[in-house]
Amino acid sequence: MSWFRDKFKPDMFLRDIYLLDIEELKKRGIKAVLFDIDNTLVTYYDEVAPAHTIKFFNALHESGILTCLVSNNNKERVEVFAKSLGEPFYYKALKPRRKFLKRACRELNVEPQHAALAGDQLITDICGGNRMGMYTILVAPISVKEDWFVHLKRSIEKYISKDWDIC
Repeated sequence: MSWFRDKFKPDMFLRDIYLLDIEELKKRGIKAVLFDIDNTLVTYYDEVAPAHTIKFFNALHESGILTCLVSNNNKERVEVFAKSLGEPFYYKALKPRRKFLKRACRELNVEPQHAALAGDQLITDICGGNRMGMYTILVAPISVKEDWFVHLKRSIEKYISKDWDIC
């Protein structure tokens, strides 16, 4: 069972994505970060990027870190948010599938081992990043307001991560 649970284990856990240490990423050889949107950067109800998110992405770019948004949400939601941030994006990515994670790495011209994936879900984000050989960053969900399917996944995540010092 350990090998199975390891597929979902993040390399890093943050209570807030905005606490991400850019210098630590650079020390680890990370050249790009792929971000989930909902409950990672903003709530499901934030249509556009707030000022602190724009400032955070600017700091990443100024440090030489490339960025991209990869979401399982629909085109309209992801496109509106991505345009407000000026970021490349992929929607309906079907994480943990690798297809759009591979495309994002190709677009950014970075090998997966030099990329990180940041998200709030073990089953989609962390598993997908681990399958690609990326550095994975689990973020505590911003909001407890989620649809029933995400709540179901959260109960499975609690079981998977029960012995880890996260969540």
